Amino acid sequence: MLIGKDFEKIEWDFLGLHLLEPNALIGDLIIFTLAITLAIKVKTHVKNPGFFILWKWFFVLFGAGFLIGGFGHLFYNYWGVPGKYFSWYSGMFAALMIELAMISVFPKVEWRKTLKRIALLKLFVSITVATYIYATIDLVADPSKGLIVPTLNSVVGLGLSLGFLGYYYQQKIDVAFRVFWISTLILIPSAAFQIMKINVHQWFDRNDMSHVLLITSIVLYYAAIKKYYRFLG
Repeated sequence: MLIGKDFEKIEWDFLGLHLLEPNALIGDLIIFTLAITLAIKVKTHVKNPGFFILWKWFFVLFGAGFLIGGFGHLFYNYWGVPGKYFSWYSGMFAALMIELAMISVFPKVEWRKTLKRIALLKLFVSITVATYIYATIDLVADPSKGLIVPTLNSVVGLGLSLGFLGYYYQQKIDVAFRVFWISTLILIPSAAFQIMKINVHQWFDRNDMSHVLLITSIVLYYAAIKKYYRFLG
């Protein structure tokens, strides 16, 4: 186990290509497959179609980000840091889909437009700051610095939408929303593994641990969505 620093990246020569981190690609492909499967399984209810459609888009964007991100790890020697940009940006848009979905069921209809504007403003600020960082800071030495803004964007956005609103909706709408705020607790150990660089093994590093926690999260999301669908009748 390593704490505070990362193992050397696993190298893999295949068909004349010098590839890296096959373990990351495997984890990302699993997440992509699961996310797309869940997107297909989400049913749209006539009483609030927007909520379910936005969740479908979340799963699609989330899965696509991990698919491209996996190949970004694999072909890092050829694509470099820019090969990670798509997954970083798509993660911010995926978080927005969750925020808008949760806002769509806010009991006070007159507040929904204001909350949407706040979510969009947060996304705009995050993208602007992230783009500035990518354009001005050398991320080659430590690409993980590129994750700072997307991670903060997700922690704030999901903490408020799934955590705060999830708990509020549990009281005001239905107990199904309890699963949403419980899912946010998974962000805590995931963030700890990333920030403290806790690596269990070279073949199961901090990113792989985050993958396990993320898989748990999106399964919980789907369970909560399904419960809400049943509540609507």
